Amino acid sequence: MSASKLALYGFGTTLFRTHRFLSSSFLPFSKPILFPLKPPPRRGAFSSSAATAVTSVNQDNRLQIHHPWPEWISFVDRLSTKGYLTKSSSSGDDGDDAVYVNMNLLKDACLSFGRDRYDLFRLLSSSDLQAIVEGGCPNLLRKAVNSAKRLRAHLQLDEGDVCSACHLRGSCDRAYVIMETLGVDARTVDVVRILLFYALDPVVLSGGEKPSGRELVELSVRKLLSQLIELSESSPAPAPHAPVPARSKPTAQNALAEGRPLTSTTSKFSKEAEMKKHDWICQK
Repeated sequence: MSASKLALYGFGTTLFRTHRFLSSSFLPFSKPILFPLKPPPRRGAFSSSAATAVTSVNQDNRLQIHHPWPEWISFVDRLSTKGYLTKSSSSGDDGDDAVYVNMNLLKDACLSFGRDRYDLFRLLSSSDLQAIVEGGCPNLLRKAVNSAKRLRAHLQLDEGDVCSACHLRGSCDRAYVIMETLGVDARTVDVVRILLFYALDPVVLSGGEKPSGRELVELSVRKLLSQLIELSESSPAPAPHAPVPARSKPTAQNALAEGRPLTSTTSKFSKEAEMKKHDWICQK
């Protein structure tokens, strides 16, 4: 038999055997064919690229809670030193840096400091005070607007000119309102409220695009924070006392009206009292 016939015979035999094998595998009493199963991936397993991405996200979150102004960080630290921030409130789940950007924790502490240190207002730079309010208000919150208006009235700035140039004018319901009629003078708490809103402005925290002239405003805000830090090292000045009303001199008419007997003192003052029509002096 030739080689080509042998090769063809061998190939046909192989096909026949394969056909018999496949046919027998589907018999009802034959054993099923088992295929090896690939084990599922372990939960919690990360690739190096995934680990790098998670680390990057954590670093971004860490940067978001870090305030970019050293002056603000020092000011908050001074509030904590003075007891305006408790130790429990100044530490949170996000770490110690979270307190510097937490409005809920800092608002009451800042305003309490401003009310207690009313004596610092006259010591602050007038030029820096003017720089933070002459361009408008930090936001549309009513108390922030009122504080800015009180400061402008103290600095004798024209409210109409300021409101005309403010980019919030179209949404402000108190534009062009004059605060002089309220009879309330500007105080340290008004300054601290303005500084608080500028320091925790999302534009400052995110480093986003800022409106025109904002850099000069923030420069004065940071200067005022430094001034408050330095000035707060001194002890608070005593609270001013209310003026005591002058007491009128005792007169004989007052003594008689109150049913008291006349004394030498009342008799003496009665002679010095102004005589009115139908008054008379006893000669005894």
